[in-house]
Amino acid sequence: MKMWLIVMLVGCTVLFSCEKNTMSKIPHIVLKQFGPDSIRSNYDTAYILFSFADGDADLANDTSSSVYIKDLRFPDDGYIRYDFPQVDPGIEDPKKGLTGSGVVLLLGPPPVPRSDTFHMLNGDTTSFEMYITDRARNESNHITTGQLIIRP
Repeated sequence: MKMWLIVMLVGCTVLFSCEKNTMSKIPHIVLKQFGPDSIRSNYDTAYILFSFADGDADLANDTSSSVYIKDLRFPDDGYIRYDFPQVDPGIEDPKKGLTGSGVVLLLGPPPVPRSDTFHMLNGDTTSFEMYITDRARNESNHITTGQLIIRP
C-alpha cells in the first residue's frame, strides 16, 4: 500500500470537574464527521474529525502514543501508524483525564482508485478504520468512516 501523507491537527482540552474522574484509562474515540463524501483522485483532500477521551491523560508526547488508519479496500495491508501529535504537558493531569478533538487529513496522492482498468476509468469507493493508542499502549475502540467515492 502506498504511503499516505497525513496531517494531524489536534485540539486538546482538559475535563475540569470537582467530582472523581470516572473516565476509563483506555482511550475512547468517537467519529464526529467524515468528508467530503466524494473526492477527485490526486486533487482533493478527505478528513476524519474525531473526539477522544483518556482517563489518565497519557496521550501524545511519546512515540508509543499513535494513530492507526486502514484503507478497508485492502484488509490484508493492515494499519498505517502515525505519531499522535504533541499535547501541551501543562494540561496533562492523570486525576482529571484528557478530552479533545482531532482532525486527520488524508492528502494525495492516496486515496486513489485501485490500479485495475475498471477502477482507473470509473473511480472507486472505500472506507477507513481508525483507532488510537496511549503511552501505556492501551488501544482505543475502533471507528469506521462512511463511504468515500474516489473519482478519477
